[in-house]
Amino acid sequence: MNRPPDKPSHLFGRISPDPSPCDIVFVKVSPEEIVQGAWYRMPLLGLGYLAAYLREKGAAVAIVDALFDRLTLKETVERIVSRRPAMVGFTAMTHEVKRATQVAREVHRRLPEAILVVGGPHATALPRQTLEEFEVFNYAVFGEGEMTVHELWLAQPRNNAPTVPHTALENEAQARLKAIPGLVWRREGEIVENDSRGWIGDLDALPFPAWDLYGRADVYQIFASRGCPFDCIFCMRVLGEQVRFRSPGHVVDEFEWVVRNWEPERIDFSDETFTLRRRWVFEICDELIRRGLHTTPWFCNGRVNVVDEELLRRMREAGCVRIGFGIESGNAQILERAHKGTTIAQIESAVAACKRVGLETEAFYILGFPGETKETALDTLRLAARLNTTTAAFGIMVPYPGTEVAEMAARGEGGYRLLSRDWSDFDKHLGNALELETLTRQELERLQALAYLWFYVRNFRVRDLASFIWEKRKAAWRLAGKLVGKA
Repeated sequence: MNRPPDKPSHLFGRISPDPSPCDIVFVKVSPEEIVQGAWYRMPLLGLGYLAAYLREKGAAVAIVDALFDRLTLKETVERIVSRRPAMVGFTAMTHEVKRATQVAREVHRRLPEAILVVGGPHATALPRQTLEEFEVFNYAVFGEGEMTVHELWLAQPRNNAPTVPHTALENEAQARLKAIPGLVWRREGEIVENDSRGWIGDLDALPFPAWDLYGRADVYQIFASRGCPFDCIFCMRVLGEQVRFRSPGHVVDEFEWVVRNWEPERIDFSDETFTLRRRWVFEICDELIRRGLHTTPWFCNGRVNVVDEELLRRMREAGCVRIGFGIESGNAQILERAHKGTTIAQIESAVAACKRVGLETEAFYILGFPGETKETALDTLRLAARLNTTTAAFGIMVPYPGTEVAEMAARGEGGYRLLSRDWSDFDKHLGNALELETLTRQELERLQALAYLWFYVRNFRVRDLASFIWEKRKAAWRLAGKLVGKA
């Protein structure tokens, strides 16, 4: 396996723009209004994997991550255009896809010959519709993109291609495109959606992410597995229902590579549920300890019904400092409707076990499940305050494409009312996509604001509340503005 280069000379701050031409630029956009002071700043796994895979196959690649580098729209376009790429690949979540389109239009205006490709969660959920709705993109990639983008790159005509009749070239190009699973493309005014591509079975065969194409970061991510077997009604599950596990030794190889070359303050395991396979987690932990890597703090996501105190204690010994749980609701009936498969007793037991072994905890909640009322929402607020986890996040339900919630909202079931079909509104913290007959949007947003206040003040954590508001000040200011505007 070819690994990306070791640590670059630029250890701190932004990476210096490289003016040299390249074949492909992979792009992550950033909302204009949160460019300055945004709290999230770590290299993106999806782009890291794509860049590493294509580079291993011989392509000259670059990454432009506007969120990581705090780039405005204009700066993002300039960074892309400066590399004069033949292909530009955008990744976008649903609430980001219009922003990606803005950038793509500007790139097309400046580089009309460049091939523009969109992938990521939104294109995976709505592959054909994405290409129908956003005409600037030549192709959409759905599912895992490494192999699809590589085959698409190979299918593009090269400048040194032999001279043959134009019709023959067109027929050959269409035949190549038709043979690429996971691709949506345009053919003579119509949109063609190819068969889906099977999920990558051997994740150990993928090169480590191309972190050398980023500037220095404090936190780096690792995928130890991909996929999620659960059927929560609100989740897109863009990496599929089949969970594929890397071998423990290979996971720790990457962990060690990141530690030795990038000197992180923390490593985040970004698996949907890192604790899904108990014996596998023990093997990873044992290997981290054996290699002396347990001194590097790490985080993971768990699930309250697939953890126990013995496992959590071993994770803590191996360097885990924090675990996140998707708790979602404090009402038993709502959990059942959500197909969460967990109980209040399991939630309380898991959080208590984490505290006993010295693990910090993150809790994630959603307001606005089907049939949600003010009382069921208050059950969530009460549970959150009672659990008193290290941090808590309260989002408002979003009808993400491809989810059961989206289907219910489209049919008007579950008491849902769609307020917007503008993809920019499909944000669980600052959006405006959905309300219920029993809870208006204004009431949901007030409950969201109250949840944060209750969580911190009820536990006499005023200093933590102040730190939280300062860290998320732009989002808090926007939320406050919405509440005042609707008062």
